[in-house]
Amino acid sequence: MRFRLFVFACIAFSAAPCLAAATVFASPPGWSEDTALSSDPAHPTMQWHLPGDPSTSLTFSQTTRAYDDALAAIRTNLTTNKIKPSVDKDITCQGKTGHVVEFAAGPDGHKIVINRMLIPTADGVIAITYTRDDGVGFDSDVKKSEDTYCAGSAS
Repeated sequence: MRFRLFVFACIAFSAAPCLAAATVFASPPGWSEDTALSSDPAHPTMQWHLPGDPSTSLTFSQTTRAYDDALAAIRTNLTTNKIKPSVDKDITCQGKTGHVVEFAAGPDGHKIVINRMLIPTADGVIAITYTRDDGVGFDSDVKKSEDTYCAGSAS
């Protein structure tokens, strides 16, 4: 159920997943890589999960969708669904202005938190999506992976 909600959120809040990046996104230590979600090497989608925790996952994806369009789609969906994000701010990643939004979704008692970071690229947008149960703090290893990726340089 939660995985389906996650897939819905990914589809609803962004275009088809993942493009290749100049800087490699390193998964958090101890996380398991899932089967590749995209067979297109120019537009990869990678996903990891925290073993023993079916509601926690991390997805790195790239698409040819324009950054402004991807951000507008997120904002439209949040407004349409009357969701007030707990985080909605610009960030700097690889020397570019990106954006991060975080919100909780799902029925009471079964909510998950979706944290989506968008980073513009020359030909689209990269989305890093981290999901976890509501009430669970942001995993420090996920934060380190994001920070390391954002500290890199894009081509």
